Amino acid sequence: MSLRHLIVVMLWACTPLAEASVVTIDAGQLAGQSLAKVDRFLGVPYAAPPVGLLRWRAPQPVRPWDGLRSAQTAGSACAQIGNYYTSFDETAFDKPYGSEDCLYLNVWAPRPLRGGRPVLVFFHGGSGIAGTASYPIYDGERLAEALDAVVVTANYRLGVLGSLQSRALHTGQPAEDSGSYFLLDMIAVLDWTRRNCAAFGCDPDNLTLAGQSAGAVAVLGLLRSPLAKGSFARAISFSGIPFSASAQTGQQRTAKLLGELLRQRADDAPSVDDWLTAQPPQAQRDFLLNRSTTELLQASGIGLPPAFVADGHVLMALDEDEADEPAPQVVSEVPLLIGRTDDEMSTLAGFKNVGASAGARWPLVNGEPRDATIHQTLGLVQRWQRRVRIGLGDWLVGRKLRQFERAYAAQLPAVYVYRFAWDDYPEPWRSDFGTLHGLDLPFVFGNFIDDQKSYMRFAWTPQNEAARQRLHEEITSSLRHFVHTGQPSPAASDSWPTWGQHEYVRTWDQ
Repeated sequence: MSLRHLIVVMLWACTPLAEASVVTIDAGQLAGQSLAKVDRFLGVPYAAPPVGLLRWRAPQPVRPWDGLRSAQTAGSACAQIGNYYTSFDETAFDKPYGSEDCLYLNVWAPRPLRGGRPVLVFFHGGSGIAGTASYPIYDGERLAEALDAVVVTANYRLGVLGSLQSRALHTGQPAEDSGSYFLLDMIAVLDWTRRNCAAFGCDPDNLTLAGQSAGAVAVLGLLRSPLAKGSFARAISFSGIPFSASAQTGQQRTAKLLGELLRQRADDAPSVDDWLTAQPPQAQRDFLLNRSTTELLQASGIGLPPAFVADGHVLMALDEDEADEPAPQVVSEVPLLIGRTDDEMSTLAGFKNVGASAGARWPLVNGEPRDATIHQTLGLVQRWQRRVRIGLGDWLVGRKLRQFERAYAAQLPAVYVYRFAWDDYPEPWRSDFGTLHGLDLPFVFGNFIDDQKSYMRFAWTPQNEAARQRLHEEITSSLRHFVHTGQPSPAASDSWPTWGQHEYVRTWDQ
């Protein structure tokens, strides 16, 4: 044993046994932390850092380590522009944040670590350009206890670092050449969980895949991924609508990035087409690899959302016929729980009058005192425009999601549809936001953060605390049944009435 390893072992030997929890996974030993009823392991690498020549490559295996590796601190967020979907530290907003070395996950395992528990793998939201698995709302301690299941939250590459379609980056490997690195990251998380599940007391064949917003879109995509087939037994989509893009769309997105990168270097930069014609593939590849993280983030603006390119290898197509009826090419035929909040677009389409930056929006969303609603501060035309954006957006989201719910029900064993309708919180935020996008997440995880400035703090009051806890218990009771059995109650047709072909529906509200 080397001196360094001896020192590490001695330090861990001095840690109180009541606080430390040690497990052995395929890459080595992890030293986590024992909480009241759950063991927690933070910042666990599931792939090698995707940096240097591994940027825009499929996730590579972790290098094994000797001795004990501390798992008491979360890994870095993936590179992005700072925002309140990732951190509550307003000094980090609207500037480069995080790191490309970010492929880490977190595990919460109920004690005792007995075998056979189900496992829930959750992917965060953030439009595919923001977010992190270590966001306080996603702390899995209460959820793991409520579900009697192991809970895993994981980072995945964001923006152009997670999705880039460029022939110059091709390696001849179909998965890598898809450019869908973020989906490959998620598949690597599923593979890691199945390989290492037993160490945390869970059953690798009883895995539920879940996500919210962009993470939910990815979940619905992974139902159509041949590479993910057999990796999970059921799926949950919190506020996701499936979609896919053509290879041409992916190329257009890459051209937009290249144009911005070229303009960063010279005011008289050539057009993207001229530059691509003049530069051989190796020079194009070197140009992309030599750009710094900051250059890429700045060229992306607030971020270029990932392109769900249907390449037929990582992701099957999402076809829509002339009647506008979606036809997802489902690969994993598993039970699906899917749904949305009542007012998804109130924050997704209703901020243009405030400004695009996280800093400008922060006072509005963290609960700082104010008397007037957004509508009351607007002129007549702006007020009308905002109402139309939100109303039309919610109608389109509801219509599209209903189509997909029916389409998935035609191919899956069962589809359980939820609607989240809780809005029992004070004015003026209630009139502004209603049951906003993401409001269901604190009720899922049980984390109502009210002791600091935080996103959605305005919704948590002493007056609604008891009702919040009751709804959290109702929701997690359904989720517990689902992750254990594949249906959200002992007799799904009783509390989730039949709605259509293999469909059941339930509203969660106050």
